[in-house]
Amino acid sequence: MFGAPPQVADHLRAVAQRAFAPASMEGARDPVGRGGLLSKLGPIFKRVPATPLISPTQPEPHDVEVLLAGAYVPPDRTGATWRLLETLVQGIAWGSTRMGLTAQELDNLDFALARGGSSASVGLRHLLNSTLSLNLIPVSGLTVGWHPYQKAVAMAAAYRSAIAGIKTPEQREMINSLTIWLNGFVPWAQVAASLGRPVPDLVGFWAS
Repeated sequence: MFGAPPQVADHLRAVAQRAFAPASMEGARDPVGRGGLLSKLGPIFKRVPATPLISPTQPEPHDVEVLLAGAYVPPDRTGATWRLLETLVQGIAWGSTRMGLTAQELDNLDFALARGGSSASVGLRHLLNSTLSLNLIPVSGLTVGWHPYQKAVAMAAAYRSAIAGIKTPEQREMINSLTIWLNGFVPWAQVAASLGRPVPDLVGFWAS
């Protein structure tokens, strides 16, 4: 994405336009309602006439061009750029899933996985601690983690084995749903190979 070649850049611009353009008619569903973890901050690319204030978390068309050029992101635009990045990742991903977890619930889920025999190296905290190597200033309240394809496949296998040992039905259902989603990495990789594309990696966004 950062310094994207022309064809990829055009596709990403289209993704941003679909996600961030205001609704064409009053009362139409705001497309941002289907957006990412930061989407609750309000509609974007939408301005009150004669209002000079620009929100530091509202992506502007210029933010798209800065990201695609791989140019320097000023500190006051990092929040908007992270929000844009999450939207673009979700827009071009093979698939995505959501889990509503507080910090305590996330730790409890990892503990339940460990009790089921899963290694901490495939826990959700480990994913979030494996940060992306981006020259973009972090923002408070957002953690972004990354695992390569092989690790995502290993997570799926470990979670399948751990499900039987998870005690509470809520946690068991949550891990089962996540495992089913992670199982998609193998067929996605097969399709990617047939198209000459790299295998998918796993990227996780968590807003605390």
